[in-house]
Amino acid sequence: MKAIINPYNHTLRWCEEFFPDRSICSLPVAGKEFAEYQIDSVSILGVDEITLLDYNYDSALKRKLGRGDRWSLVLHYLGSGIRRDIPQLLDEHRGFAGEGEVLLVMGPVLPEFESREALFGNLEEIQPGEKRRDGVYLFREGRLFRCPAPLRSMRTLNQYFELNFQLLNTPRNQVLPGYRAENGVHTGMNVVIMPGCEIKPPVVLGDNICLERDCRLEGGVVIGHDVIIDSGNVLRRCVVFDHTYIGKNMEFSDKIVVSGRIIDPVSEASVDLEEAGISSGLDGGWGKIDWTGAFEYLFSLFLAVLFLIPYAATLPVRFLLRRTRWFVKCSFDLYPKLWLVVRHRGSLIRRSGRNEDFVFCFSDSFSMRRDALQQKLDDRYYYHHRNPLLIVRTAAKAFVNRMFLSDDML
Repeated sequence: MKAIINPYNHTLRWCEEFFPDRSICSLPVAGKEFAEYQIDSVSILGVDEITLLDYNYDSALKRKLGRGDRWSLVLHYLGSGIRRDIPQLLDEHRGFAGEGEVLLVMGPVLPEFESREALFGNLEEIQPGEKRRDGVYLFREGRLFRCPAPLRSMRTLNQYFELNFQLLNTPRNQVLPGYRAENGVHTGMNVVIMPGCEIKPPVVLGDNICLERDCRLEGGVVIGHDVIIDSGNVLRRCVVFDHTYIGKNMEFSDKIVVSGRIIDPVSEASVDLEEAGISSGLDGGWGKIDWTGAFEYLFSLFLAVLFLIPYAATLPVRFLLRRTRWFVKCSFDLYPKLWLVVRHRGSLIRRSGRNEDFVFCFSDSFSMRRDALQQKLDDRYYYHHRNPLLIVRTAAKAFVNRMFLSDDML
């Protein structure tokens, strides 16, 4: 048997509004992309080939899903318009459908069933002109049937939010993600939980997560990949997307946190935070003086004077040096930027993605290959932990890492 999954309908404009960089198929639900749950549901019915249609084609999702080997079937992931008419959809994909039975999953739904027999045991034939709702259908011998299975749906933003916790609490025929699952806590790879953290299940933690000291997760929490939850945070019934940093001593209940944005799924109100992250306190008096900024300026002046010697010594061969890899490896290309910092026209370490004039970013102290999303996350962490020692360590490590740049990065 073959299957066509068509999750889109006209009620999903909220996805484009609140998550413009995601399609409905790649939208994370309880730690996995929504499309993965839909494929999971269909694959256990003995389907051997699936066509997944996506209104907003996502090349990253295509790479992740692959050809369907994970489910022991053949998967075709295709871009498509919004098609609600099933006969028209079958006609467009008649080459795929062939003459056999075709299962159709229409709309952003996850069917609940115990077995193939339970799903197909009480089929309801669709009469011509009858309205076709979201659900599961079977096309057999030229006739269309509805499978009256209970459905979990996410036609609205709030339904999407609640679906996360429905799957956390009662996954039923769905499989939650995680490299390890213990007592209702599902964790991915490279999860760091610092002392003093309190985690009350159910919880899903993705890959590359850091929970700093004295964090508390309760009431059901889903945290995506590459996330830092700073110290003293309390998250209660929250969904945190990939590449997010949450500053110190914050408390969120019933919220979606997407990078620098907090969304209330009930009212659909949102707050766009400063790109550097959430500030958890206000200083007064002497606190208004940026002593760390003053240190950064003096340290930049020190570096500018220190590197003036080798920079001036290589002046006679500068033209030839520019044509070699050592011009970048020795950071001669960055030297003019140091003087921009001294002239108050830039910063030594970037504090947010909006800073265009900077010498280093915090990510440089780890690797020169960090992608843009990871750099954004690192910037937020640096902003909240900036101190003289961190500034010196970041600059020193960045200088060293540049010495070992491979030729393909120069």
